[in-house]
Amino acid sequence: MPVSGNLAALARRPLLWLLLAAFSLPGYWLALRVPAVDMDDLAIGVYQQGGEFLRQGRFTVWLLQALTGIMAYRPFWPELFALVCLALAGVVLAAALYTAARRPAALPGALLLAAGLVLWPYHAEILMYSNQCGVGLGYLLCAAALALALPHLLGGVRTGLPGAAGAALCLAFALGLYESFAPVWLTLVFAALLLDAAALPPRSRSLRRSAAALVRGLWPLAAGLLLRRLFTALLCAAAGVTGGNGTASKTIFWFRRDSLAQALLIPLREWLTNYVALAFAVPALALLALACLAVLVWGVRHRGGNGRALFAAGLLLSQFSLGLLQGTGAQMARTTQCFAVFVPFAAWLWLGPALDALRPRRTVPALLAGLVFLGIEAASLRADFAFGRDRWHYEESLLTDTARALDALDPAGTMPVAFTGEVELPEELSRRLVVPAQNPAYKVSYLISAVLGGPFGELYRYENPQTLVINWAQDAFGGKEQLYLLMEQVGRPCAAVTPEQQSEADQLAQTLPDGVTMQDGYLLVRF
Repeated sequence: MPVSGNLAALARRPLLWLLLAAFSLPGYWLALRVPAVDMDDLAIGVYQQGGEFLRQGRFTVWLLQALTGIMAYRPFWPELFALVCLALAGVVLAAALYTAARRPAALPGALLLAAGLVLWPYHAEILMYSNQCGVGLGYLLCAAALALALPHLLGGVRTGLPGAAGAALCLAFALGLYESFAPVWLTLVFAALLLDAAALPPRSRSLRRSAAALVRGLWPLAAGLLLRRLFTALLCAAAGVTGGNGTASKTIFWFRRDSLAQALLIPLREWLTNYVALAFAVPALALLALACLAVLVWGVRHRGGNGRALFAAGLLLSQFSLGLLQGTGAQMARTTQCFAVFVPFAAWLWLGPALDALRPRRTVPALLAGLVFLGIEAASLRADFAFGRDRWHYEESLLTDTARALDALDPAGTMPVAFTGEVELPEELSRRLVVPAQNPAYKVSYLISAVLGGPFGELYRYENPQTLVINWAQDAFGGKEQLYLLMEQVGRPCAAVTPEQQSEADQLAQTLPDGVTMQDGYLLVRF
């Protein structure tokens, strides 16, 4: 059955949509009731108006914000947009994977795939409203690209070329959101090829034909990258945007090492630390590790040639490709975007046939495994949301206290305000952030560093743990504009000081206590 047939069959199942809505409500409700502000939320205006999105090649983000304004910081609409995109992406993905497996789409297995995708993105950095929109749309574009490219991927060089071209266009727009959707596409390609190889009679296809199928999955990605550059250049010219990329780091600097040994050891050490060791402390990474193990065991059990080993290995490597190329842990959160499609796929490999056939002896273990999946999901949600919420509430309390102190000295709000100083996390939040020495993750990480000769310090549960929003806002983009925007968020707009007053304030702050003081012609806030 073609993808369109499976998709139509699923679309006509009202129960699927009702159950998806039921799965969506807990995460959607949690996302609405837990406000958390991060750097990208505040910087949307600067990125958009200054053209930084276009300089970074993120033309889809620029278009999305220019046409809808939906990525601005506010609740409800960003979450709803992301939720609709994810629900559609889950159904499209289910139709495509069932087609690759040469099976008619069935409700239980399709729900497992789609609900897994709908549930995941309420983790970690996806709390940022701006990222939420882009990530939801990116998954939908990648799923649509797989559905379009599948006839070409599983057929031959001349089969399904228009669909493959449409997939390249979808990937161009997905990569125009985040370049980390390249590993997501690789994950989907290897998953589809693995299912196709497993559906064929054992050893009925040569390794050469398997490699050719992989090439047919890679060229739409290469074409998408070229189209991304073309669309970015056209929009830059139309918007008059010039200049270089202002991002702090580039994606790939794996070979920028002093020696070949470092070029090999540093990525290996970082990968082992950020994925293997932290799996003992972060539930979401533990689930990712379990899914990798499940695919590995499945591949060992289902030997039969046709490139299965190649595709299973590629599927595992695609989860970490961006982090391995980066050579550091800085891209950990973005690399685990693959988590959203990989973990439900791994569960579906094992549980899908039993759920679809409703075999009693296998359905009960499948349901129990599903409950474990949801339990780990809930644990991840609770930990990630609690830390993000409490970190932001702490910073928000500092800002509201500052606003009250400013109003006390300047009730009219007419005096300019200079900001200086640095905020530190309170001890209670720091303890939750750092992995304790008695945790197995700490011990494994220490062992990895000792064996591979790397430095060892604090081990953190979350990415960029020391970058508080207030500290970032004080020197973001070379000025204090983002900090003034933060004060607007808490209802106390502040006039900016002159460069001379700011320089004077930085000097005075070295001898002043924390708080708000009146200076000659302006107010000084020292955090």
